[in-house]
Amino acid sequence: MNGIRFGAYHSYDDLQLVLSKKEMGSPAVKKNKLDIPGADSAIDQTDFFGEPKYEDVDHRFEFTSILPHSGFLDQHSRIKNAIHGKRLKIILDDDPAFFYVGRCDVSGFTSEKGVGTVVVTCDCNPYKYKQELTVITRAIDGTETLTLTNGRKRAVPEVTITTATSMRITYQGVNVWDLGSGSYTLPELELVEGDNAVEVSGTGTIFFAWQWGEM
Repeated sequence: MNGIRFGAYHSYDDLQLVLSKKEMGSPAVKKNKLDIPGADSAIDQTDFFGEPKYEDVDHRFEFTSILPHSGFLDQHSRIKNAIHGKRLKIILDDDPAFFYVGRCDVSGFTSEKGVGTVVVTCDCNPYKYKQELTVITRAIDGTETLTLTNGRKRAVPEVTITTATSMRITYQGVNVWDLGSGSYTLPELELVEGDNAVEVSGTGTIFFAWQWGEM
């Protein structure tokens, strides 16, 4: 049965709930405008950090119970104990390649004509994330330019190098690292949306892994 996984609990398999309605929110832009007295309009600084930033977003899921009326109160207690107030990984059965992260709020249980209804609202990060890390691995002998394609959310990849000497990484022409074998997180190697060119020189193997995030 199509449903939602909240952390370790599936809405149908574990909580005996049928998904009847879902509302996927859109995160609000964090607008930043500077008003200039005596001038028309305002200076829009929303892109001050290179791109808009976003508020958290609510996703709302409405469920009906498959249990008889006599089981509603016990079921409601189990649902609250399982997910209420917890920050969880949330996976939609109809979008299984991605997950959301948010804090879950379980509503009161309502009953009408013997049908029990409960609403779970999740206060989530503005992005959804790929289940699997995005990975690029390349054997290098000389100099090669690699293209690291990223989603909407900026990401800093983990870099793992295997070499007998050292390898040089050059990013955006101004960030240069000479690194031996090991794993590294380089804050200045921040991938933006789209294609990112990274030049690698030396002999060995290099591995980039990062979390893809999109709206």
